[in-house]
Amino acid sequence: MGKLGHWLTPWEKEKVCEALLRYNLLKWDNARRLPLKSGGETDIYINLRNARSTPEALMFLTQTFTNPIMRLLPDRFVEVPDSVSCFAGPLAIMTDVPYITIREEEKTGRATKAKTIGDYHYGERVTIIDDVITDGASKVVPFRECVAMGLNVLPLIVLVDRQQGWQKKFQEENIPLDVWPGMTLHDVRRYLIENKLMRRCDPAVEEKNPLIVALDGKDWDDILPLLDVLRTTGCILKVNDLLLAEGINNLIPELQVYGRVMADLKGHDIKNTLENIAKRIRPHEPWVVTVHGSGGKEMVQATVKALEGTRTKVLVVTVLTSINQATCEEIYTRLPIDEVRVLARIAHEAGAQGIVCSPEEVGELRQKYPDMMLVTPGVRSPGKEAGDQKRIGTPAAAFEAGANHLVIGRQILGAFDPVAEVFRVLREELKIAI
Repeated sequence: MGKLGHWLTPWEKEKVCEALLRYNLLKWDNARRLPLKSGGETDIYINLRNARSTPEALMFLTQTFTNPIMRLLPDRFVEVPDSVSCFAGPLAIMTDVPYITIREEEKTGRATKAKTIGDYHYGERVTIIDDVITDGASKVVPFRECVAMGLNVLPLIVLVDRQQGWQKKFQEENIPLDVWPGMTLHDVRRYLIENKLMRRCDPAVEEKNPLIVALDGKDWDDILPLLDVLRTTGCILKVNDLLLAEGINNLIPELQVYGRVMADLKGHDIKNTLENIAKRIRPHEPWVVTVHGSGGKEMVQATVKALEGTRTKVLVVTVLTSINQATCEEIYTRLPIDEVRVLARIAHEAGAQGIVCSPEEVGELRQKYPDMMLVTPGVRSPGKEAGDQKRIGTPAAAFEAGANHLVIGRQILGAFDPVAEVFRVLREELKIAI
């Protein structure tokens, strides 16, 4: 299944969101308590069935869905009851494309084939249309029915892709069906938050939460379901390799829909290069940017200066938490604590706002630099695997020693319920009431 992009432009997405609000086809709830048909709860619910109540809404939806129909040019389209039933007829008239209806279950007591309504011809090119797609379960029967009737199924057209696992469902069911959405749930959420109709998070919660979630080694589509549920916890979002995959200009604004962003670039180059990188990042004002202290005082100063006047803080990375004593002596010819002292001094003298260090050094740095932000990776709850980290500590110990923020990745992302794990660490280990 390929990636087809979206059939709405960014400008059109905004107009569609405005119309969904105007016609009462969109609901939202910051607390994520809106029930979904497939189970679970969400913060955004799109209900095109309500268009029945407003002829103007029906006309709008008809005109909107004309776009992908006329671009695919199917012989006919397939309507899945009941979200698009209210405008399927007008859509057929406007596009001059006939349609059939396929139910998930047959209606009893009918003289004709009860699962399908309408005529069709073997070998015709058809596209299935619906309002949204979540896990894809409701699309299995219509697709298989089309194949059984000898129809050639084009990509499925939906207004909104909720990005909630349809790819996995289709793979499990061996369904070779592409999905062509107008936009994603993320697009709708970004519109609502940027227009201050919905909050990213309760500011009080965001202010009190010191946890940074490391989103390492994951694709955008992989992290979106996690971002969706983590948004209300107020966690900071740390990215590095994903910045390379998606690009600074694309990724940072999208991530900021869900929380503060730690652009963990770990910059280490000549000062001119770091100035240029900082200028690229400057318009988006992430929460922090990281650079290596071993790049030298001038490099750190250049980065700090390039970001002056923004909300972005510069954090200086000292000795990576994955480096043990032997490796540290090999690289720096010093013990970890001695090298951390040197790099922390560089950070302070260069005007950086914070330092990244392991739990083993945070206590000493807090005493020496009381006004600097201290961010501590290599944090694991008791009993959790260390992974590739060497100089580690527990959340409680690092926090009590003076860390302002704690970086935790796999422990949260790999949890059965990431949100529950966040609040467990906050309440049980850090004694923070949120």
